[in-house]
Amino acid sequence: MKLKHFGYLFFTTLVLLASMQACSHDTYSDPNGPICFERDILPIFNSKCASSGCHDASSRAEGYVLDSYKHITKSGISKGRPNSSELYTIIVDGEMPPKRSPKLTNDEVNLIHDWIAAGAKNGINCVSRCDSSQFTFSKSILPLMNKYCVGCHSASNPSAAVDVSSYSGVKASISKGLMKSLDHTGYYPMPKGGSKLSDCEINQVKNWINAGALNN
Repeated sequence: MKLKHFGYLFFTTLVLLASMQACSHDTYSDPNGPICFERDILPIFNSKCASSGCHDASSRAEGYVLDSYKHITKSGISKGRPNSSELYTIIVDGEMPPKRSPKLTNDEVNLIHDWIAAGAKNGINCVSRCDSSQFTFSKSILPLMNKYCVGCHSASNPSAAVDVSSYSGVKASISKGLMKSLDHTGYYPMPKGGSKLSDCEINQVKNWINAGALNN
């Protein structure tokens, strides 16, 4: 009887530990879904928030580090409740990013809102929505710059004297090694502190340059 009782307790303990471990794991979103953290949310924080001097691992401005899912969700995110999420309200109120940095666009703010409302899930291995045959400046190239680069390279914060927030700035950056930075073959791989752009996104920029880098 004692042996059976011990066996039951041992089995129950294993089940409880397994359940606790499962609960500690992140909840992952559908990589085919409308919002995927790795593809849609993380680049916003990397570009607009986790730059040097602000909320990267070294600077930790105001005590915030916003360079990963773990750090972002621990910085005042109430899953399912964007309006109760301190990090979101700071963005909406205009306190972050600071005035010297490019603000988030309305689309970016709405995307973060919807991500939190859907449970702030940690989407990885996201399905790409890129089409390398589409590479006009207004619909493809400038949105890429806004998504990945303007946090460090804008008129208000032209790191290394590079501003990619406008057509003239992006075109000028070509001769300064734009493609080498995006390909990670130059001295300054970009985005700084973030993942390399997808092959499709890099090919969009290449195709745009090869077609004459038009303001189209």
